[in-house]
Amino acid sequence: MLKALLILCGSLLLCEAGLVKIPLIKFVEEKNLSHELQKLQIKFNITDIATIPPKYHYLDFSFYGKIAIGKPPQDFLVLFDTGSHLLWVPLKPCTQDNETCRRHHQYNPEKSQTYKPNGAPFFMIYESGYLSGHLVEDTVSLAGKEVRNVTFGVATDRPDDTFRYAPYDGVMGMSFFNSSLHYAQPVFYGLMKQHKLKENVFSFYYLRNGSTRLGGELTLGGVNHDHFEGQLHYVDISRKFYWQFEMKSAHVNKRQVCRKCQVIADTGCNGIGLPRDDYQRVNRAIGATIDPETFQYVVDCGKIDQLPEVTFKIGDGVFTLSGQDYIKHLNKRCVSGFHNIGSAKFWILGDLFIGKYYTVFDFDKSRVGFAKTKENIPITI
Repeated sequence: MLKALLILCGSLLLCEAGLVKIPLIKFVEEKNLSHELQKLQIKFNITDIATIPPKYHYLDFSFYGKIAIGKPPQDFLVLFDTGSHLLWVPLKPCTQDNETCRRHHQYNPEKSQTYKPNGAPFFMIYESGYLSGHLVEDTVSLAGKEVRNVTFGVATDRPDDTFRYAPYDGVMGMSFFNSSLHYAQPVFYGLMKQHKLKENVFSFYYLRNGSTRLGGELTLGGVNHDHFEGQLHYVDISRKFYWQFEMKSAHVNKRQVCRKCQVIADTGCNGIGLPRDDYQRVNRAIGATIDPETFQYVVDCGKIDQLPEVTFKIGDGVFTLSGQDYIKHLNKRCVSGFHNIGSAKFWILGDLFIGKYYTVFDFDKSRVGFAKTKENIPITI
């Protein structure tokens, strides 16, 4: 399956008018809510994120795209993640008892003419185990744009419960770089330093509607005006670590649920993460109640169309989500997409928001921009 999808992605990679366009493949996945919250805990160093019984799953979309590593190129399907910095993929050879590794493409340094050893270790801790390995250097290609001497991680151990059935091989981080805390510079920094793009900007378009496997586009070097309507509304970055900014306010109907909140735009997050107090405030305001079995806020599945809108005031723009946008289906229950991220001091706008609003990440001007996504616009070939 992954091989066929890599071939499909490879046939659609485009460069046009200075833009590099990477088609995204859309998966309908059964996701484990506990594992998704674990990933947020690791990325954002949250010590007391909510604990969810591991048996609960929900169906949702995820979006992945193709990159190539080495010469000759070795293809991988990755999650493009604005909430982390490191590129990592599995390392060959797999151990025979590691099903998680065997199900995915693995990087073979012996087959790359541009491979360079590094050897420094890296690891990430999940509740279900360690993701660990070491760093190497090689050439990374994004839709034909080669980035030389990229330092990235090759994973030798991955927790089975978290990654065994993941449809992607690895993760490509796209956050800001902090030399005192991060293992290596993100791949996009190499694009900037090697002057590969007209503008040091990238943008995401998610096509959540429709049955096609083509699910959107990652555009490098600017924005694709075919995928949004109206004007882009920008807001300055407040902290150059994540793509973090100040949101003026958020309302449910006319009830204010946030004022001058810090927010992170994160393409690696399913749903919208809220600090504990805001989580309770927002979910009660939309009319959700706690389910005693899942400990999640739920609503009557027959009344989703009657739920109130949630409005976000960001920069000079106003953005709304309806009940159809923020409710997920979990074990025949209709569950709020607003998740509890414990003592965090910020909100996380994940794909529930980015799926509705075209999102621009601008390194040159240190800002994030949003505009209404055009629905059901096909990816042109």
